[in-house]
Amino acid sequence: MRIQKSLPFLIPAGLILLAPATGCDSKGSKMEAPLAAQSPQDILQHLRYLAATKDYKHIILMAPVKADVVFPSAWWFNNQAAHLGLELSPEEMKDLGVDNIKDKLDNLPRYPVPGYDIQDARRAFYAGIYRLVTGFSTDEWNKMYVMQVQSNVTSPDVTDVTLGFDSQPKLVISCIKTPEGTYGVANIQYKVGLVKK
Repeated sequence: MRIQKSLPFLIPAGLILLAPATGCDSKGSKMEAPLAAQSPQDILQHLRYLAATKDYKHIILMAPVKADVVFPSAWWFNNQAAHLGLELSPEEMKDLGVDNIKDKLDNLPRYPVPGYDIQDARRAFYAGIYRLVTGFSTDEWNKMYVMQVQSNVTSPDVTDVTLGFDSQPKLVISCIKTPEGTYGVANIQYKVGLVKK
């Protein structure tokens, strides 16, 4: 279910109330949430977990990026998701806390404006990560493996992790090291497009 293009960059953390965490995979078995990523490669386990459980609160742990990039990053993730045809259901929008900005989610402001503040941008950022994760099925995420790890050429504190399966790169996750020494998602960039079945 895929074939085509790609796009660019990043964002925050924040204590917002994102709704349910089921903690179970599609077969109903209990899945344990991974601990904070100790290396850039560890982020794959977090993405697998999110795809399997829809544990929206877990996104906060895997995306502890500086707030000063929240606005452009929220725009980027959701704009990319829209171009890939990845939509949220009304229930997902409500659970992710973005139902109040649903009409502008695919083309958000890149800076604060009346009616769109930092809290909205944080929720939009988390929603954008979730949207991009849904581009691959749980089975595809389970097949995903780390193909390459390299320093980002423009940002020395960022490490790019290429993920793929069937010997084909599918996406690049840019990970940034936090002051605590763990890693969070700074960017997700698809290396393939998606086509509907």
